[in-house]
This record gives sequence, structure tokens and C-alpha cells, in this order.
Amino acid sequence: MVARNWISILLEILYGRLRITVCQQRGLLILPSFTKYGLHFCQMESYGAGTIYVVDSAGALTMDDTRHRISLFKEKLSAQTIIGFHGHNNLSLGVANSIVAIEEGADRIDASLAGMGAGAGNTATEQLIAVMNRMDIPHNLDLYKAMDAAENVMKPMMERPIQIDRLSLTLGYTGVYSSFLLFAERAGKEYGVDARDILTKISEMGAVGGQEDWIIGVAQELAKEKQVN
Repeated sequence: MVARNWISILLEILYGRLRITVCQQRGLLILPSFTKYGLHFCQMESYGAGTIYVVDSAGALTMDDTRHRISLFKEKLSAQTIIGFHGHNNLSLGVANSIVAIEEGADRIDASLAGMGAGAGNTATEQLIAVMNRMDIPHNLDLYKAMDAAENVMKPMMERPIQIDRLSLTLGYTGVYSSFLLFAERAGKEYGVDARDILTKISEMGAVGGQEDWIIGVAQELAKEKQVN
């Protein structure tokens, strides 16, 4: 058992280093993210990653959560490693968490015009700029130009309005990855169950991302329970 564990660790290290090396050779930016599974960000740094992100793709982090993670990065990573934050707005905290990340020393903050992104959207660029102006946080962006680009360019391109509706709010509340939203919505309609129940069950099962195939099974199970009741 011990030998197998060491083999697995060795393979993980070799695979991680290989992926980072290949991407660097091709001129790609490597942005590993922090997960709830321990100090993976330290491993990524040891593999050669120069930029490491706290990624809140579920839009579930509170300001205290963000502060803890960014401060942990600052404590554990070398001064040469760039720290980033990627926020979603499912709990209406995208801008607030981004500001906290800046206050804790994050070097890069992701944002998108009109909040374009999954779930309730990403941190909206124009909103973040407005708050940074109010707080006298230095930057080199123009608020009016960002507003105009969001209103005149980005919003007309959106097929689905970026908003905090009941499903995107459920994502943030349960901590489920934003990519699950549309799959849960479709499955809920197909099987006649509440998509919020699907997302909640997926969260209880420990889904992180990439387990969208679980959704159909969960929807079928909920539909059966509904028939029995």
C-alpha cells in the first residue's frame, strides 16, 4: 500500500511537471487554481507554475473565505509567484470578493464586461472599476469606456441575460460549479423535477466540476421519489 502511494505521488509530480513544461514551450500561460483538496497550489508552484489563481467558479465564497485563501497564498507561495482571483457573482459578491483579494495582495483580478460568464456571471469590469474609483484604488482603466463597451458591445451578444435568478443563486448557495446550471435546468424540465433539488443533490454528492454526467441520474432518482410520494 505504501509503495503504491509513493508511485501515485511520483506519477502526479511527473505528470504535473510535464504538462507545465509542454505548455510553457508552446507559449501558453499556466494558471493552476486552488481547490478544497489541500495545498495543491504549493505543488503547482513546485512543478513550475508562475501564476496561481483562487478560482470561485461556483460563486460561493464569502469575503472571509476569499481573504483566508489569498492570505494563505501570500504566506505559502514565493514572492515571485503571481497570485490571481477569479470571482463569480452567484451570491452577489463578485466585486466585493475581488476588492478583498486586492486588499490581501492579489496581483491579478479576472473580470468581464457586463459580467459575461457562467451562472450569475463573473465580476463585472465596469462595476469593479466604479468601486475601485470610489475606494481610490489605483488602476489604468476608463470607467465610461468600460460602461459603454458593456452596454453597446457585450450585452447585445448575450443569448442569456446575466442575472442572479433562483438557479444561479442556488449554485452559490450550494457551492456547485457554474457549468452545471444549464444541464440541471434541462434535466429538470425533461424529468419534471426542480432543478434546485438537482443542484443541491449534486452538491451533497461532492461534485466539483466535470461531473455533469451525474445530473441525469440524479434527475431520474428525484423523479422516481416524486412518483412514490
